[in-house]
Amino acid sequence: MRLESNEHRLRFAPSPTGRLHVGSARTALYNWLLARHHAGVLVLRIEDTDAERSTRDLEERLMADLHWMGLEWDEGPDVGGPHAPYRQSERAAVYAARARQLLEAGRAFRCFCSDELLATKREAQRAAGEEPHYDGTCRRLDAGEAGRRAQSGETHTIRFHVPGGVVRFDDLVRGPMEIDSATLGDFVLLRSNGVPTYNFACVADDAEMQISHVVRGDDHLYNTARQVMLYAALGIPAPQFAHLALILDEDRSKLSKREGREGTYAYEYRDAGFLPGALVNFLALLGWSSPSGDDILDLERLVQEFDLDRVSKSPAIFDARKLRWMAGEHLRAQPLEALAERARPFLRAAGLPDDPERAAAWTAAFKDGIACLGELPPRVRELLHPGPLDAEAAAVLGQEEARRLLDTLADRLERVPGDTQPMDGAQFKRLLQECGRELGVRGKSLFMPARVALTGRLHGPELALLFDAMGRETATKRIRDAAR
Repeated sequence: MRLESNEHRLRFAPSPTGRLHVGSARTALYNWLLARHHAGVLVLRIEDTDAERSTRDLEERLMADLHWMGLEWDEGPDVGGPHAPYRQSERAAVYAARARQLLEAGRAFRCFCSDELLATKREAQRAAGEEPHYDGTCRRLDAGEAGRRAQSGETHTIRFHVPGGVVRFDDLVRGPMEIDSATLGDFVLLRSNGVPTYNFACVADDAEMQISHVVRGDDHLYNTARQVMLYAALGIPAPQFAHLALILDEDRSKLSKREGREGTYAYEYRDAGFLPGALVNFLALLGWSSPSGDDILDLERLVQEFDLDRVSKSPAIFDARKLRWMAGEHLRAQPLEALAERARPFLRAAGLPDDPERAAAWTAAFKDGIACLGELPPRVRELLHPGPLDAEAAAVLGQEEARRLLDTLADRLERVPGDTQPMDGAQFKRLLQECGRELGVRGKSLFMPARVALTGRLHGPELALLFDAMGRETATKRIRDAAR
């Protein structure tokens, strides 16, 4: 039974041959958002027909990355569903049945050309200045003869008989599309070992799983033309297609899955301590815009506002600076207690104390200056073990007025009974201001010496937060040492 026109069934179909690339993560996100916006269904299908490169470990890592991003699915290999199994490696019977249907209808044929023969023909075509293509040798074989040769055990593939003419389909992003079928050639459906090719498996699975919309990158345009022909040959209505413009690097090169470039895979952002909502927010805006014009959007608003009519045809630029800004905004919007709890594993991994109280103090002190929680431990280390003063900082402490202020502040700190009256950052700041009034020091001349004394730097977190982050004992000692 086909879907009603208002039903949305979408799928994300990764191959478990590598980690989740940020481009694939955006594709997964757009499918998820469209399904949720329309109260539809998202299917996770694992396209693992490449037996040599596909592993169950990579499949689990892909799913873990999607879970981290908050993108849950309704049907899939781990949750089941009415169209199981959801791994292509377990669906051989489906592909064999569809191949028989096309053979019996005369829309496919058996090809006995060896790989070596096909390679020789391609080389000859290139030498003649032609685009390599299948020349139709076995298409002309008598079907009965081809069947007998196959029954005798002769190695063969099954190819689709591409009809002439133009393939037309309406793309929900790009509009009406036309592709000359002559550029496609008679493509393979089943390899000699019975394993389906990408296009054939996609059509067989999308049809059985009742997928209503296929949303993917525009590098699949020619695959879509092949699939549209397959749907017609099988007598099955095609889903609606939407092709997303690719994501480009800042130098406008393709954001490829190459080694050596940081930030190409979703797990890198998780491991660095980016909040998942920040990456989701950023990826959503790589090719789509909110009708409000806002940049900072949580998942709830993305679900409410997302639809394909605001998806751009133009490539999006992966702006790492904008991602960092957006990540910082998401980080600072988190409640401190929740953020500190997220920070604790990063502190622990860096060999730093991770008790809740200190984690909260350090997070409060440095959250305004970081984009991800992985940047917190280096800031804490610098706080605990400051380096030598630079010339500007040394000049601040070299002033007599500054040393007198710090000496007075240290005296006052030592007189406060810490065991019965714990001091926090707000009280420290008030005490500093009292010292300033007594000595006639204010403004920059009041706060800068205290900051340099505590951190050895001219700039950094607010003094109250710094005091809480290092504690009264350490702060007093540093102020006393700086006054000498």
